[in-house]
Formats: sequence, structure tokens, C-alpha cells
Amino acid sequence: MNIKKILLGFTNSYLLEGDRGYIMVDAGVVKQGRNFLRGLKHHQVDPGQIKLIIITHAHFDHVGSLAAIKALCGDCPVLIHPFESPRISKPVVAIPPGINLEGKIISSLGRVGRPLLKFPPVKPEILFDKEFDLAAYGIDGQILHTPGHTAGSLSILLADGQAIVGDLAVNFGSTRPFPPFAEDPEQIYTSWQQICAAGAAVIYPAHGSPFPAEVLLENLAGRNKGE
Repeated sequence: MNIKKILLGFTNSYLLEGDRGYIMVDAGVVKQGRNFLRGLKHHQVDPGQIKLIIITHAHFDHVGSLAAIKALCGDCPVLIHPFESPRISKPVVAIPPGINLEGKIISSLGRVGRPLLKFPPVKPEILFDKEFDLAAYGIDGQILHTPGHTAGSLSILLADGQAIVGDLAVNFGSTRPFPPFAEDPEQIYTSWQQICAAGAAVIYPAHGSPFPAEVLLENLAGRNKGE
């Protein structure tokens, strides 16, 4: 499948084409409505063709423009994990804990600037429950619960091995592919193992360029040798 990317602020949003329209993954930071429409025009996609928005987790840089984009798409449904749902229905600007110096500095700046990161509320229509097959949207793939960055983080794994993982892994900074923020760092490794075992071949992070899933396996192997 040809995954289409739209950069919304500093967050990658992705479009997946099914035989009944598109699924969108994540909605960037606030005030990205124009960039969203510009990105759709580039990919020759009409807003009304988007039939579902999947939110990998409810941090401000993934849901900031969700309300605006949802409206532009004709109020298409939103899917999210139940653990994340309260953070968007009654908006909470959650600042994740940093796991290294880089992450701790960014988290501190985020806490200071929290008022500038507020976003409008959205009530999600679909709450993910263990398994979700995308066949109903004409896409050969599934949604997986991949906690670690947050308790309710989700990933989308396509049958061809392409995996959109939100912030489960990143391709920037000094700790790549490990994210600089995580509510449960140990769970990150478990989720890496899970998604690789399920057939992930190429990782599409929310921050940075795609990379081979072997990078995750190499990091897991290196970690195990160090134990």
C-alpha cells in the first residue's frame, strides 16, 4: 500500500487508501487546518473521502487539529483507545515524562508553555477494544494496542508489513529509535517485540522518516546482551 504523508506542524499524519475512502492517522498540532487541506490537495484527496481518523495517542501534537480536521471531513468518526479518550473529550494537555536529558528539557518547556498547547474537545465515536480489523474500510490491516509511550498508544499494522506507530518509535534525536518520552519505558520494548512478531517490516513514526523494523530488533538484541 502507498502510504501518503501530511506534515501537520512537526507531526507526521498518514493517509491509507481503502476501496471505500481513506483512513487518516493522527491530526497534528493546533491550527493545521490549512496545511491539512494543502496536503490533501497535493495527494489529490477530497476531505469527504476520509471515513475514519485513528488517533495513536492523545498528546497535543497528535490531536491539536483534530476538531478542525474532523469538521472539514464532514464529521467523520474518530477512533482512540479508552485510556486516551478522556484526554480529548475533556481536553488535557498531557506533558509526557522525559526519559533522558533531551526529553526532560523538552518536557520542562512543555509544562511552562502548556496554556499555548490547548486544543478543542472532541468526543470519539469508536473506542478501540483489543482488536480492530480495518477490512470494513477496505484496508488489509489491523490496529494493535502498543503501550509504553502512553498506556493507550495504538499502532496500525498493514498486511504488507508497513506499520504506523505514533510515538512508539522515533527517527530523530540522540535516542532513536527509542522515544525521548515514555510513561512506561520498559513497556516500549515489549510493544516493539509485539509489533515485530506480528509482521512489521517498515516503521512509520510520527516524528522522522520511515525505517526498517530490523532497527527495533537490533536495539532489542543489544539491550538483551547488556542485561
